[in-house]
Amino acid sequence: PPPPQDEPLGGGGLLVHRAGGGLLERGRVYGRIGHHHMELRVPELWRETVEIDHAHAGHEGKKPLMAWAEAILRAHARRSTVLDVTWRGEEGHGSGPTRKFFEKVAAELASREENEACCCWRDVGDADKEGLFPAELPEDNEERTRMLGRLRLIGLFIAKALQQGQKPGLFLARPLIKLVLGDEVGFDDVKDLDSQLAAGVSKVQEWQELKSRALEAGGGMEEEERLRCVTFVNGELGMLENEKGEKVTCDNLDPYVKQLEHECVRRFHIPHQVEALREGIEEVLPWKSLRVFRPEEIQQMLWSDIEWGEGGLEALVRPGPTWPQERQQVAWLRELLASMDTRGRRAFLRFVTASVCKPAATNPIIVYPQVEASPARGRG
Repeated sequence: PPPPQDEPLGGGGLLVHRAGGGLLERGRVYGRIGHHHMELRVPELWRETVEIDHAHAGHEGKKPLMAWAEAILRAHARRSTVLDVTWRGEEGHGSGPTRKFFEKVAAELASREENEACCCWRDVGDADKEGLFPAELPEDNEERTRMLGRLRLIGLFIAKALQQGQKPGLFLARPLIKLVLGDEVGFDDVKDLDSQLAAGVSKVQEWQELKSRALEAGGGMEEEERLRCVTFVNGELGMLENEKGEKVTCDNLDPYVKQLEHECVRRFHIPHQVEALREGIEEVLPWKSLRVFRPEEIQQMLWSDIEWGEGGLEALVRPGPTWPQERQQVAWLRELLASMDTRGRRAFLRFVTASVCKPAATNPIIVYPQVEASPARGRG
């Protein structure tokens, strides 16, 4: 192969270092095809290393991280190479610094500050609940153009992360992924976008079903029981009004439920936002190629649920080299982590590792107990 060389990557003064290597970790793959046993060689992909000067970003003329990210991703989108990132002034190269780049960019894209500067997401607080979902298009043309441009960048970032097997920690709502893949969405998907709204509408649907059972002929209820049931439903509906400002009762409950379901599904009507995401993905790979995956699979490729059991915690949380494996404090910490829900685990990992994704077993969390007495059970 030709020797490594440096060459400019796009605009903005980016300089990349090209070197052999790639997605095939051990040598090249050989196979035999046809009756003549022809040798088929699968070549390795070139790796390109980009250095980022992120110290004091945004100060003294230094570019902020998102400016670096946009320049790198757009310049690298169509190149059939593996992107490696290094950080000026920091040691290390390869998978570690590159993973840091993808995770830091994902954190920026989902941050409240970035969403205030360019409103892309309905609510960034959903990043730890149902996932991120695009906001409605603003009426101002300039703001609309800025929002769609940011969504194209997000689509490009998603595609590059999937292409390189990176798990950046960008938690997208499952209905959004279904829309990007061209799948049908309906009221059943509302719970994956707004669980509180879905629970409220489901409660009204239960009252509708109760009313239907009470009023239908031959429902197996005595007249007195039916009247009591209708009175109960009317009482529960007493605080609700339909779109005409009328009080909701058993008489107009059915159209009210249809109105609620329609309003819920209307939230999924974001064709321009979906098209912008697809355009960004298309800069790296055909968006339709992602349809071989289920939405939940793509969601997990970009964000881990951080499920772990006792066996996994033994590999993930280890005592320092001079401490025994079954140190009481370490066992207590593992027990505490095992009892956490997914949200608590994310918060713990973000605090300890600055990453929202579970570390690999080859890069565990090392614990150095400092006291002999076991901590009081139940304290964090």
